[in-house]
Amino acid sequence: MKSSIIRAVIVDDEKPSREALANDIREYCPGVEVVAECKSARSAYKSILEKDPHLVFLDIEMPGGNGFDLLKMFKAIPFKVIFITAYSEYAIQAFRFSASDYLMKPVNIGELTEAVNKVSQELDRKESFNSITTLLENLESPGGEINKLVITDNKGFSVIRLNELIYCKADRYCTLFHLNGNGTVLSSKNMKYYEDMLPPDQFMRVHNSWLINLRHVTGYTHQGEITLTGNLSCPLSVSYKPVFLKFFRKLR
Repeated sequence: MKSSIIRAVIVDDEKPSREALANDIREYCPGVEVVAECKSARSAYKSILEKDPHLVFLDIEMPGGNGFDLLKMFKAIPFKVIFITAYSEYAIQAFRFSASDYLMKPVNIGELTEAVNKVSQELDRKESFNSITTLLENLESPGGEINKLVITDNKGFSVIRLNELIYCKADRYCTLFHLNGNGTVLSSKNMKYYEDMLPPDQFMRVHNSWLINLRHVTGYTHQGEITLTGNLSCPLSVSYKPVFLKFFRKLR
């Protein structure tokens, strides 16, 4: 895409919001051409089929069909999506878990240009991975529980189930994920990024370099070692010991 313009469609039921975003894109994102502005999911579906955009700026809440309803109209989604939302905290969490780009209203220019640059790089690399499927699955999971996590790695992306994740281990500026069945994934993001994201009632830091899934704890030794599913183990540092032991006593 380095030598091409990114064709974009804006979908928002509020005309002032559509116009403001279109103006910001024209002024601050010179590599993007807005080819259509739509006020509903139905009109957006027609425009997307006609214009074949690379990118869709998609509002979530719209009368007569929200942004997710629009995405469900496609068997496959051949375009990138940047969500525009004032949505609930749960939805924001789902966006983060699925590595989906989103902008909060009112749109911040710096965040807009950063999201567009990320899309441009993905198009340059011809990444075909579609995180929307994971996003929709997380949003529709029973009880509102996040089930899957998209991990950025050297090859692009990996999708894992949270209940399969045994531990995360810091590896310099990266994070190593160890999965049930001895599978591993190395993420290009640091462990603090995932610690802030993962549910604290299920994942606990037990060492400066270790974050474990409490559902995979099988025991604890007086030598300061936590045993985990699959005959795995990890160290328990002195500073994290009181919190962990408080949890461990509840299991007995």
